Amino acid sequence: MSNETATARAAMPTVANPILERRTVENSNRNVLKYLKPGLTVLDVGCGSGAITRGIAERVGPQGRVLGIDPGEKLIAAAQQHTVGLPQLSFQQADLYTFETTERFDLVTCARVLQWLNRPEEALVRMKEWVKPGGFLAVLDYNHEKVEWLPEPPDAMRTFYDAFLRWRQEAGFDNAIADHLAALFERNGLAEVTAELQFESSRKGEPGFATASRIWSEVAEIRGPQLVQDGYVSEEDRLRAIAEYDQWVATTGESMQLYLLAVEGKRVEEKTGLLRPSLGRSKPE
Repeated sequence: MSNETATARAAMPTVANPILERRTVENSNRNVLKYLKPGLTVLDVGCGSGAITRGIAERVGPQGRVLGIDPGEKLIAAAQQHTVGLPQLSFQQADLYTFETTERFDLVTCARVLQWLNRPEEALVRMKEWVKPGGFLAVLDYNHEKVEWLPEPPDAMRTFYDAFLRWRQEAGFDNAIADHLAALFERNGLAEVTAELQFESSRKGEPGFATASRIWSEVAEIRGPQLVQDGYVSEEDRLRAIAEYDQWVATTGESMQLYLLAVEGKRVEEKTGLLRPSLGRSKPE
């Protein structure tokens, strides 16, 4: 499908998003904590409403500099409310593919964003350019094909989830992007590439099980209307999926796990006279 289709499907609906609102750098982007120290410069690509970015800014302190970019106008407006008392923090509405800056950062971080891009390798190459030599690129993302429920969720939610994956795939999004990141890093010249499991697990009896495991009802509430509009699921089936999955969470559900990987690499000095890595594309436009 076209880039326009991908952009439309990736756009965050304007309804309040409880998933974004409860994320912090500690609970949702902890892979970057080891890098954060006073004076660091950081670019947060796809910063959303800015909650994680604020936590990053608090850790680098006033000696540092943190910029968050996101294409969503309403998300950036919400994010800008997070800058109070943090002169080192700023936000800018910008599309990753067209964003331009001469600034180079010690750390470029991008969490749960490439899953919504139909040209992820092009995005990765651009992000690498914003990293200082000796700095790091840190990408956190999902393999949606490896979500695990125990026991299996109701058929209505399974049907919705399969439609969700098909809706994503047919827009050019890579449902298994997490497991392809390391190869993309290495192909494009990043060094010391590491991949670390960051699974998001919730189990009955643990604090927050109901909230964390209900993420798929929230997806059906927030993204579901897009699937209905695009003809992938009926409104009746969407509502049934929410109701039956909520019942699963409240009664028989024992655990739910999202497959999440943190992949990181170092930008090294590129010797003059050598060709830059060619820009491949992991997904067709």
